[in-house]
Amino acid sequence: MIFVVELPAGDAEPQAWFAFHRDDLLRKIAARGTHLPLAAAAGGGAAADEGCCLIYWDEAEATAAFERAADPAWQGGRGWRARVALREQLIALEVLADDL
Repeated sequence: MIFVVELPAGDAEPQAWFAFHRDDLLRKIAARGTHLPLAAAAGGGAAADEGCCLIYWDEAEATAAFERAADPAWQGGRGWRARVALREQLIALEVLADDL
């Protein structure tokens, strides 16, 4: 399963969603009309730009990203909201337990 954290430009809230595989990802991007740059999230270390999507290619990568609280991508109010969106998606798909 592929996890996507969408960080739209402007005042729109970050969103997290998933795709089952690459073709499903491309179909969902086209259906959403998403024109955001897609950047594979490469182990943290770089702040996510406004107006991009972070892609985590499997559950382990998405979970590891969520657990890196100090990751620059999660800093600030918008970064925190993006991390919460990923957490909610991971809980909805029963990757994480809702026991915080």
